[in-house]
Amino acid sequence: MQRLIILVAGILLTSMPACAPADKGTGTTGTGDTEKPAIGSAIKVGEVIPAWEEGVMDLHFINSTTGESVFVIMPDGTQLLIDAASSTVATNSNKNTTNTGIRSRWDPTKTNTRGSQIIAEYIRKCMAWTGNSQIDYFVTTHYDNDHIGGYTTSLPFSSNSDTYRLIGAAEILDEFKVGKFMDRGYPDYNYPHATKYYKDNVQNYIKAVKWHVANKGLKAEIFQSGSNTQIAPKTDKYKVKIQNISVNGEIWTGVGTETRHTFPELKDIEAANPPEAGNTENCPPENACSCVMKISYGNFDYWAGGDLQYNGKSYFPWKNIELACAQVGGKVEVMKANHHGVTNTNQAEALKAHEPQNIVVCSWVDCHPRTKVLNEMITTLPDVDLHITNFWKGERPEGVDDKVTDEEAARVKSYDGHIVVRVTDEGRTYRILTLEDVKGTMKVKKVVGPYKSR
Repeated sequence: MQRLIILVAGILLTSMPACAPADKGTGTTGTGDTEKPAIGSAIKVGEVIPAWEEGVMDLHFINSTTGESVFVIMPDGTQLLIDAASSTVATNSNKNTTNTGIRSRWDPTKTNTRGSQIIAEYIRKCMAWTGNSQIDYFVTTHYDNDHIGGYTTSLPFSSNSDTYRLIGAAEILDEFKVGKFMDRGYPDYNYPHATKYYKDNVQNYIKAVKWHVANKGLKAEIFQSGSNTQIAPKTDKYKVKIQNISVNGEIWTGVGTETRHTFPELKDIEAANPPEAGNTENCPPENACSCVMKISYGNFDYWAGGDLQYNGKSYFPWKNIELACAQVGGKVEVMKANHHGVTNTNQAEALKAHEPQNIVVCSWVDCHPRTKVLNEMITTLPDVDLHITNFWKGERPEGVDDKVTDEEAARVKSYDGHIVVRVTDEGRTYRILTLEDVKGTMKVKKVVGPYKSR
């Protein structure tokens, strides 16, 4: 009987087909007992985004619904934060927006939740993946509310000091240890005019920065155009490069660390200075002074242009800094739309210079992006995929001189949530995810890709 059982078992074993190797499309590593889903194929709609892993680069466009904030996790776990949006502006001064209908979780008239609190909560979830509790680098591109934080006297004072209130970058500095802080004006904050002429939000921001330098040992520097070492991963294990492109009109030439000065010397400006004293047509505007950088991982390139713009009504060619920066920055896989996609931004020539496969618009009011600019993107780059953190479709509110047709809306690939660009395969492949932005779930709403880096 025993011999019969052995004989039958042998026949069954020899008649079974051999196990095939793991299919490349199955999402497994093919390592037998230790196999696990590949990080790209493991992403499932309706499930929480898989944790970052070493060798992966993440770009998180955090939807605070009050401006821009991008959290970058480099392949070795080095962490970079670009801006900390927390605007207090409900209605634009030029009356082209009402902010009505945007899914804001922080409306100063309705809730005490600050945009910077949303950013902090999101970053902590990412830090749980990396095991790195420090923001290694923190860059604020320029001094607008929707990048550094707004200001109202109703905001709470910092527990550190009653010299500044909690919002935007000031709150992030209170909440996290920061390895190196950079902006366009440290330490004097006197360009293009004296510190005393900056608005309340900037004064609050400067007080917070200087308090942390004096009392917490914060290392702060002015952003250096042309440098490719000021921001760098902790290790050289992966092919990552952060190239500083521009600040205050000083633009990298594309050669070494050389730069060229494009703005007029302040002593040569004919218009009265400071701004409230008179005409400022030929004075460098705040948006054009933005810190601009290009982040590369292998073949993958990302464009971070702050609020770069051009001025089609200006007599001064130097004001078209958007194009000058785009020409030296060159082609990228993903670009953040300059200045939220408003008028006088993202001109066709600049888009052609970048030739992005994907554009992410960080929008926070009902005219972002303007329909004219949306169409400029679509017609200039017919194959581009668009992703918008907050997208107003259809007729815009009364008083807003803009609308989005069904055809235009259909060209937008994903919208309404945190947008995540996840770069894998040593920079050769990337996917774009849209995450739920309510209740802090970080569940995946949509996955687009994979795309191949060029």
